[in-house]
Amino acid sequence: MYIGSMEEVTENVWVVNENTVGNIVEMYLESIEYVPALYKIFDEIIVNALDNKKRDCKMKALDVVIDTTNEKQPWIMIYNDGRGIPVQIHPTEQIYIPELVFGNLLTGSNFDDHSTRFTGGRHGYGAKLTNIFSNTFIVETGDTVTGMKYKQIWRNNMRELEEPHIEPLSAGVKDYTRISFSPDLKLFQLESLSTDILRLLKKRVYDVAGCVDDVKVSLNGSVIPISGFESYIRGFEFHQKLSTTKGNSNCVTSRVNKHWHIGVLPSEVGFTQVSFVNGISTLRGGTHVLHVVEQITRRVADHIVKKYSEINATPAQVKPYLAVYINCMIENPTFDSQMKECLTSRPSSFGTLCNLPERFFKAVIRDTGIVEHTVQGIRSKQRSALMKKVSTARSKSIFNVPKLEDANLAGGSQSHECSLILTEGDSAKALAVAGLAVVGRDRFGVFPLRGKLLNVRDATVNQLSKNSEFMNLCTILGLQMGESYDTIKKRQQLRYGHVIVMTDQDYDGSHIKGLLFNIFHTFWPNLLRSSEFIQVFVTPIIKATSKRDSKHEKVLSFYSLPEYLDWRKSLAANEGKNYYIKYYKGLGTSTSAEAREYFSNLNKHLIQMKWQSEEDGQLLEMVFSKSRACDRKNWLLQNYDSSSFLCRKQGVFSYKDFVNQELIQFSHADNTRSIPSAIDGLKTSQRKVLFACLKRKLFQEMKVAQLAGYCSEHTAYHHGEASLHSTIVNMAQDYVGSNNITLLYPSGQFGTRLQGGKDAASPRYIFTKLNKHTRLIYPEEDDALLNYNDDDGISVEPQYYVPIIPMLLINGSEGIGTGWSTYIPNHNPIEVIDRMLHLLDSSNSRDHGVPPASLLPWFRGFRGSIEAAGLQTYTTQGTIRHLNPTTLEILELPIGKWIDDYKKTLWDFLQKKLIRSFTEHHSEEHVCFRIQLSRADSTFFLDMSPIELVRFFKLESKLNTNNMHAFDPNYTLQRFSSSDDVIKAFLPVRLDLYNRRKEYLVKKQQCDVLELQNRVRFIAQVSAGDLQCILTRKMTKHQVAAVLDSQGYTPEQEFRYDEKSTNDNPASDFDYLLNMSMWSFTLDKANRLEKEHLERLTELRKLQKTTPEEMWRRELLTLRGKLVENGGYQPNDSKMSSLTR
Repeated sequence: MYIGSMEEVTENVWVVNENTVGNIVEMYLESIEYVPALYKIFDEIIVNALDNKKRDCKMKALDVVIDTTNEKQPWIMIYNDGRGIPVQIHPTEQIYIPELVFGNLLTGSNFDDHSTRFTGGRHGYGAKLTNIFSNTFIVETGDTVTGMKYKQIWRNNMRELEEPHIEPLSAGVKDYTRISFSPDLKLFQLESLSTDILRLLKKRVYDVAGCVDDVKVSLNGSVIPISGFESYIRGFEFHQKLSTTKGNSNCVTSRVNKHWHIGVLPSEVGFTQVSFVNGISTLRGGTHVLHVVEQITRRVADHIVKKYSEINATPAQVKPYLAVYINCMIENPTFDSQMKECLTSRPSSFGTLCNLPERFFKAVIRDTGIVEHTVQGIRSKQRSALMKKVSTARSKSIFNVPKLEDANLAGGSQSHECSLILTEGDSAKALAVAGLAVVGRDRFGVFPLRGKLLNVRDATVNQLSKNSEFMNLCTILGLQMGESYDTIKKRQQLRYGHVIVMTDQDYDGSHIKGLLFNIFHTFWPNLLRSSEFIQVFVTPIIKATSKRDSKHEKVLSFYSLPEYLDWRKSLAANEGKNYYIKYYKGLGTSTSAEAREYFSNLNKHLIQMKWQSEEDGQLLEMVFSKSRACDRKNWLLQNYDSSSFLCRKQGVFSYKDFVNQELIQFSHADNTRSIPSAIDGLKTSQRKVLFACLKRKLFQEMKVAQLAGYCSEHTAYHHGEASLHSTIVNMAQDYVGSNNITLLYPSGQFGTRLQGGKDAASPRYIFTKLNKHTRLIYPEEDDALLNYNDDDGISVEPQYYVPIIPMLLINGSEGIGTGWSTYIPNHNPIEVIDRMLHLLDSSNSRDHGVPPASLLPWFRGFRGSIEAAGLQTYTTQGTIRHLNPTTLEILELPIGKWIDDYKKTLWDFLQKKLIRSFTEHHSEEHVCFRIQLSRADSTFFLDMSPIELVRFFKLESKLNTNNMHAFDPNYTLQRFSSSDDVIKAFLPVRLDLYNRRKEYLVKKQQCDVLELQNRVRFIAQVSAGDLQCILTRKMTKHQVAAVLDSQGYTPEQEFRYDEKSTNDNPASDFDYLLNMSMWSFTLDKANRLEKEHLERLTELRKLQKTTPEEMWRRELLTLRGKLVENGGYQPNDSKMSSLTR
């Protein structure tokens, strides 16, 4: 049996600082020389003493004495006051049990693997090996059961055995065991116990003190100043030398359960573990350490990825910054050798797993500093790699950059005179190349950028090195990573002395400019500080051409949307009709002739970017740094002005003015695109799609690709149709976890639970139309009352729709804007309707009744559970059950987890041999995994509670409602604390619309009644001959109108109140009477007209008596009935007995 090397080795091990003052314990790593086998024979006896605590909970003392008075023959004594060894003869072996235990190999009480044990020994060698490697070995024990004291001595490496000395225990003496031995130093090639060995043995005694809570441990008569494992861990803080920003202890501990006590500290010397299994010091760790470390590193890595999305942290990258301390009890542990330095037991045989609690993870992330040091370490490595990968040398000619039109003089002695024009896309490049015909190619180069540039502020080396735009920019300009470019001489080493940014004049063009400025400020800020390096090429975004003077066209050019809108507001009524408006979506809209015009007067179109102060850089950092989201919120709230724009006539822009006046316009637009309205629950693109569908009355199927084109045309959508394709598909998706009510009908493959909708077919192959519920939610009667946006004089989608229920809660929403993000979970439409009905009833009575319970998130078709898990937090759980002892069935996944993603989790379980196999039996709507277990592992899973089973198989997810942001009716971003807050904001807006709708309908009905009344009277008078004059006399139209007016007939314009245009010809005011056909004067037609008049009058009186609340209630109940009838929506019957009467 191998117990370690018999020769001295040199290793870095933990020892106790001998220079500490008082009761402060300090541990630190030091390189020492020791003999592993000698350390092991000491460890075997001390583990036996510690095991006795598990047999006898009354044990209170463990004393260790190391006597080196005689250096060549030192003595070690280990005493404990736990239950003594039985002083009696073994019935089978016929010798005393103490002799059997300490003097006969392969004898012990821990061989039976069918019985549960939490002790350190198993094979029966431990203490005998100490005996074998000692000159003298003495066992002494007191047994109160037999009332006897036993003492026996072995000599000469267990070869010589003296007869035991047995006598009665003295009165009052309790159980105890004392083992004394003098190690045979010659076997270990030692003359004496060196200082290093003594320090190592002392450290082991300190370990024991940390592993037991209520045992007083002493060394050479001095009590060890450690009171449990947490106290023990804190001794390592002095070595780590890392502290949190708050200056508090960065040690986090958790007593997970009675078998696991865990501690974590940050480490700056690589991964460190100090662990104990049943009191045994596992110097090389093992499966118990992996079990704990995998949980911690995975959670920390996930947190880093979530908080610093530019860092793709992995558990392996977190581990070097982690120091973990583990004191655990494992059932029947197995090790890789008698040295017992590495646990090999599988987690399924641990007896009790260490499932670390959520509060522990939060404390590790918040308090230890591991997150910050991991991020810092990863970034440091990234910077080093970046220096090697990205730097390029200046060269005269470049052949490996596609689409580059290089200046003839670039890279030569006149490089500093050259300007590189960076364009937004290939069409803009064509414009610039056309302009080169004017200025020549010697000093001007052109390179097209492909869309949005990478935000390099927090990008990884991998992201940068794989980003062709960034790499090409470095190559073309000859940029050197790490170069300061703080002098003219250094800047003249570049291939170009100037950069001209030529982007579209819309908000996205401003963003691209900002991203380019961000690149230079992040890596080469002195290039921005140079007053001549960056220029901006401006072109009109809108041109207004006068229609009045066809010979000499008057053309007004506008270089920003706010500038154009200011001009529109300054026009008199209807004056805008006198101009033809052309919107320049991109630079590609300009003709080659316009390009030559721009470059002919280059100074007019170039704006010099100027660095005013360090505030310029601070603002750029604020806008693009991931960690400055809160600052961006304040920036938008304090600085946004929709009418603000940069005046190009100044010829110079500061970076501060660019950020605060131009880039801020993009940031606001980004929020309006990404964050929905609290009233209709729609983002801008979704609202445009709905408007287009309602305008077209899309009740027949249409290809998604065609609908996107129609929407783009009729809503003045100024972006690519690809994003509209995605919007339309998302609005029609109906798999579990998507929409609760689809506004569009999905005809074709619009995506499934397999990939969370990413498996949708091409827009060319799928069709859609308005869903049958859509018009019930967005009533047609509201259309005339909404506030519609105006785009170049064309009425497009409204500022927001006002559905009859808050659709923001029904389908939820998720989005990331600038400074703000939002996540709002789905809710049950039936429960939302019931809540609305309750509020309507409460507003009409003094008795508000019992308020309904809070609305929980709800997803149509979801067969799992959703429960409140804390303030603004909900837990969604999948479903798993036992089909038989060796088969588990998963019937539902938590919200947000898709089938293909979860399959990877099961493959991971399979590779770790936690399960034997799995098969899939999914239907179109439902999940079904069947998992096969080995018979050895089945008991482990059968013993789990339902919640433990769910968590083990990762069938749990969190939904948070602490980030519910949406635009209020004034289009101000607002945070909602709960679903009820959304309803409270929605209710007055919808109720106001019902008031206006009633007013509108009453006026419309009154006009209809008045018109019918005039028609009936006219027919009666004509039939009676009272208006014979207008039939027999020759009268002009104006004269006829005068006669009718004198008879008290109502002019048509008086009941066409809703028409904006007025009738300029009073003679036509009575066409509605005079244009009636002769059939209208027949008796049956006149009777029908009279009947219609009475019916309309009855409807009017009924409408006048109807309250807005009653109108709303009626429409809510209609929608509710249709949803229940449709299926998939479960009403809360217990609450509806009174609400739906």
